[in-house]
Amino acid sequence: MRYFISYILGILLCIPVISQQPNSTALEIKFSQVLRGEAEQDFTIGLALGAGAAKGFAHVGVLKALEEAGVRIDMIAGSSMGAIIGGGYASGLSPAELEEISLNSDWLDVLNLIDPIFPTRGFIDGQKIKEFLDEIYGGKNIEDLNIPFSATTVDILKSELYVINSGNLANAARASGSIPIVFNPLSEGDKVLVDGGMIDPVPIDVVRSMGADYIIAVNVLALPEKRDDSFQYLSGNNLKISRSRWRIPNEGEAWYTAGQPNLAEIAHETVILSMALIAETQVELAKPDMTINVNTGLSAWNFLDAEIAIDKGYEDMKKSLNITRAKK
Repeated sequence: MRYFISYILGILLCIPVISQQPNSTALEIKFSQVLRGEAEQDFTIGLALGAGAAKGFAHVGVLKALEEAGVRIDMIAGSSMGAIIGGGYASGLSPAELEEISLNSDWLDVLNLIDPIFPTRGFIDGQKIKEFLDEIYGGKNIEDLNIPFSATTVDILKSELYVINSGNLANAARASGSIPIVFNPLSEGDKVLVDGGMIDPVPIDVVRSMGADYIIAVNVLALPEKRDDSFQYLSGNNLKISRSRWRIPNEGEAWYTAGQPNLAEIAHETVILSMALIAETQVELAKPDMTINVNTGLSAWNFLDAEIAIDKGYEDMKKSLNITRAKK
């Protein structure tokens, strides 16, 4: 794992983090005064909402805690699920409305959003998801939003990051969430656009470039705080071919575990693990003013337990705000 992280670090050094600014102690104190009701918020706050598929429902809880604290969000940059949730908030949906949309879905609703295709560039076409997003966003364009918004996407052919800051909001969110292999990517000209989290899982520098004075970064791909980086050993005598086992889920068991796991889930979790390792190093390098590392404990494929992720995001954001509020 150490070698992989070193490799990722080399990639990240090519991302324009050189534009970063050191944390401002004065601004942090000012923010604490705002939270205590002792000062007006006369500086801009930007949110960098990270990738994470179903883990990204935690962003709804984060927004809920910020709204309760009276924090004004002036700009948002989102990657993948962060773009989907952040785009919804920027379009005018309240945290309560986003929570209702997230929670009022069962497995049939999820299946109705899946339009499988014979694998060309992905297992799922994604047109139904785009139409769903267009409906909840009210068909808005990014330039018409009350809160400035940007989404990230990556040209997989040239390994180049693109920022989408104009045009149809649903298309932008759909492009940003195009998990490779799982979803059919969007394209522009010869560009093949996949999940922005492949290079920029927590778009801190994007929201910094938008002019944010104070940046709150939300990383929903946080790895367990205590994990063993030392070598672990297995015996080759005990290894055998792994097979998916399809069956009807038992009572109280999540539907997605019935495959133990299937091809799409393995592809998805592989991408998510890579993003998590990049995000960990990226946050360290880009130095946002506040970082919320959320470990939901959920599989990235588990879209039916949104409440767990929302509650965890809310809880972690509240803790960070309470710490900042106490600073003098």
